Formats: sequence, structure tokens, C-alpha cells
Amino acid sequence: MRERQQKIVDYIQKVGIVSIDDLAERYEVSPFTIRRDIDYLAQSRLLVRIKGGAQRIETPRQFRETRLPHRMQVNLTQKEKIAAKALEFIQPGDSIFLDGSSTITCLARAIAQSGPDAAGGHDITVVTNSALISLELSETANKNIRLIGLGGVFDPETFSFIGFDTDPYADAFYIDKAFFSCTGLIPGEGTYENAAFNRNTKRQIAERASKVYMLVDSSKIGQRALNRVLSTEQIDVLITEN
Repeated sequence: MRERQQKIVDYIQKVGIVSIDDLAERYEVSPFTIRRDIDYLAQSRLLVRIKGGAQRIETPRQFRETRLPHRMQVNLTQKEKIAAKALEFIQPGDSIFLDGSSTITCLARAIAQSGPDAAGGHDITVVTNSALISLELSETANKNIRLIGLGGVFDPETFSFIGFDTDPYADAFYIDKAFFSCTGLIPGEGTYENAAFNRNTKRQIAERASKVYMLVDSSKIGQRALNRVLSTEQIDVLITEN
């Protein structure tokens, strides 16, 4: 985001609702420029566009206080490009898994915003352990998308349900395509995560998926984190912006 757009988000979070004219006067730019800022920020789900202005998105306090909202904005342009490419690999009739990462949340948003005849926009089954992914796809009831949420213990750091590996129902899931992201990727070793409890869920899904897609922006390549999750051999397709 531009510095002005970040200031707009921060200001609206503070005041709740504001007009285009007020923002234009406050930041000494034209109303046209503010409308363009609001369009971009609304598309990125950082505020809600209303007639003549914008208002904040009401989110639970617990979400605002985690690091996840910040991670959602890091390299957002790259993540959106990666998500747009990944959307091309989703076909009608697919069963897919989406993890709770910020990059995969962008993919869920791309699915939700796609037309009913677009790849990923029609006749698919989505399995996820992420509350955010579920919310993104909850607006797609008219697009014939079946949404299955995995149970477990809620992790407020990632807004995901963990502990799927202990669920005897796990063996029933065989996924066509699993879409993951990660904290770090070493090409000769595999993927790394800091969230240790999510590791088992990803490993189990990867073992049962016909094809594994790893969506990683280039800043993560060559980086390690606390836990190794998937080996390089388990990754069928790597999608990055570089």
C-alpha cells in the first residue's frame, strides 16, 4: 500500500466512518484520488466502501490483536498475483484443500470473486481448517461450492482449527489438489513453519492429496523457520511471482 492508503486504513479504524470529501481535505488530494484509494482498499478487504465514503470492517478484537492482519498485508500484490495464477489450476469437479495462510486466503478471495463459469468458481468442494477461508467462501453459496470445515482446537494465532491428526475421520479425506503456503522454503530441503501445531494437518493432507501446490512469494525462498513440514519431493507445483 501507499503510505496515504495505510493512513486512511488507520484513520477509519479509529473513527469508524468517514466521507470522501473529509479524506480528500485531510490528505490534501482530490476526491478522485480518494475514491481510487477506497476502491483498492475495499477490494483488499481493509475497509467497506459506502455511498460517499468508507467505513471500517468490524472484526473481532482477538483478530485485530493477532499478527495475522499484518501478515495479510505483507507482499499483498505478489500474493494476489500468485493467487490469480493458482486459480487457473482449479477445475470444475475438483476437491481442494486450502490452508489458513495469508497467501491461501488471497486464493480463497480470488475464488469468491471469480464468476460462476471461471476456474474455481463452479462445482468444487473446498476442505479447510481455517475460519478465515470459511468466511471468504461463505459469500459463494450461489456458486455451487461445497465447503467442509475440519474440526479441532481453535488456534487464535492463525485463526485455524488444529489437531486434525487426532481425528479418526481424517482417513476419509482424499483431496484432488492441496494448496499450501509456508513461512520458508529451502529448495533442497522443503517447507518450514513457525506454527508447530499446524504441521500435522498439512502433512496428513499432503499425504492424501493427488497433487500438492505450494504458493510462495519469492521473499520466503531460501528462508528457514522453526519446523520442517513438507519435503521438496512432496511438492508437485510451485507457484511464485518470480
